[in-house]
Amino acid sequence: MTQVNYSIQVPRSIQKITEHLRAILNSLGQLSRSPWASLLTFAVIGIALALPLSLFVVLKNIQVVSSSFQASGQINLYLQNNISDEQLHNTLVVLNMDEGVAKSQYISPQQGLQDFEQNSGLNGSALNLQSNPLPGVIVVTPESSLNTLQIEQLLSRLSKLPSITTAQLDLKWLQRLNAILAIGHRTALLLMIIFAIAVLLIIANTIHLTTQNHHDEILVIKLIGGTNNFIRRPFLYSGIIYGLVGAIFAWLLVDIMVGFLQNPITHLASLYGATYVMQGLGLSTTLYLIGGGILLGLIASWLAVSRYIYEIEPK
Repeated sequence: MTQVNYSIQVPRSIQKITEHLRAILNSLGQLSRSPWASLLTFAVIGIALALPLSLFVVLKNIQVVSSSFQASGQINLYLQNNISDEQLHNTLVVLNMDEGVAKSQYISPQQGLQDFEQNSGLNGSALNLQSNPLPGVIVVTPESSLNTLQIEQLLSRLSKLPSITTAQLDLKWLQRLNAILAIGHRTALLLMIIFAIAVLLIIANTIHLTTQNHHDEILVIKLIGGTNNFIRRPFLYSGIIYGLVGAIFAWLLVDIMVGFLQNPITHLASLYGATYVMQGLGLSTTLYLIGGGILLGLIASWLAVSRYIYEIEPK
């Protein structure tokens, strides 16, 4: 009687997936064997990533607030004395046709004098003047989508209208704030690069120490014909896990910071009669953070492991 042997050929793709799953489990096992050291490494990586991100979040919120001030800025157009109704009508028509103008409001000299009396507390004495020294004013509200440069261009354009004597808008403080924000963004970018290098060094040093602890195991695997890719794979996943969990730690720290600052910021906004909810990292920035952490972990572990593996040769 002939014995028939049946063998099932496992697809190559399934074998690859199995190898990667085994490497991931091996990496998790290595991390679980020293939980406190792993947790400390995660925390250090998270703090290193959170510091520049915190500055970035603060700058982003300041920029949002400054943009709202910028959008609410108004241009005061002072009219010529004794302007006719027809000239006033033509000026308002030209203003409303401008794409940068959201709305315009005419304040007559009489209305301006009454407003001045109410705001200054003169109690009617200003109305006893023989002649009204105040000119008519058109208050122009720019479109909210305009930036500082576009508002300045609108101001220059409106000041050239025939019936306008003076066009006034104070944007100097906003320009200074934008310049400070530009410096802040450069600083945040520089800190991000510096701390990214620090994270690379932290993960690379941690993986290097791990490979040294597994020196004999790596040597045995090489003796029985294990490839460098097979040896390298668990350590690469360890680096990826360090970067991933460190990025999650950073996200949590920034989120805690935003929640910690929300109450005083809400109180400050209420003093100005406004409401403001502090913005966090956002979905896209969070995804960039996690992807960047994974990439840093992969690069650091690759550099640390590859060099060490090539130095180990069985005799």
